[in-house]
Amino acid sequence: MTYQTVKLTKKNKIVTISLNDPKTRNAITDPLLLEEVKAVLREIQDDPEVSVCILTGKGQGFSSGGNVKDMRDKTKMFAGNHLELQNNYRNGIHSLSKLLYSFEIPLIAAVNGAAAGAGFDLALLCDLRIGSEKASFCSSFLNLAVIPGDGAAWLLRKTVGPQRAAELILTGRTINAHEALEMGLLLKVVPHKNLMENALELATLIAEKSRETLVVTKRLLRSTDSLGYEDHLNLCSANQAMFHHAPEHQQAVERFFEKKKH
Repeated sequence: MTYQTVKLTKKNKIVTISLNDPKTRNAITDPLLLEEVKAVLREIQDDPEVSVCILTGKGQGFSSGGNVKDMRDKTKMFAGNHLELQNNYRNGIHSLSKLLYSFEIPLIAAVNGAAAGAGFDLALLCDLRIGSEKASFCSSFLNLAVIPGDGAAWLLRKTVGPQRAAELILTGRTINAHEALEMGLLLKVVPHKNLMENALELATLIAEKSRETLVVTKRLLRSTDSLGYEDHLNLCSANQAMFHHAPEHQQAVERFFEKKKH
């Protein structure tokens, strides 16, 4: 399938999704970009030959989030009365957020520039985040006299804790890559020219694992949002029993002992 606002590359079980709408700095609320990203994610998730996905942006920014021009003009997803706007959110940006949250394979954000508003949330919905030295983050909702309407309060509180989440959201200030690293928003910061190289190195380490264990492990990680420890352990035992009978496990054990011989 051909996409207009998204570039897709696939190699060695790794897919890279590049947001490519420079006129809006990859505003994720633009209807075409939004629908194409959702279509790409569904396509990848159903591909048994893909084990890891990298999400990045083309141009100067990772994603500018909501298109402020559309907000001003009350067009596209910001058109309509109160109920219509609510449905625009539910059927639009929120449908992408839920898709990313339930995405079955590991997702790495390679943050190449500014991630603002819903674009910041987009990065937070990834499992791992690497930032170039040009990366920046801003939970900009209150700066525009709206509330964090795309899940930022939940996502940031989960990622950096309640006090830091409150500070970032209530002030709406912009933080650079190094401050993001210090507070745990980023796994690491790398030179801008080496961003994709580092993202691919990390993706390659993950892609070496069996796809089935990656998928189930992501489910286990996500289960901690809703399950207590005992229920989580019950889920672990059921899945672990299955994997002990998988051929990939037997092969991995044999490789372990083969290495010990040398």
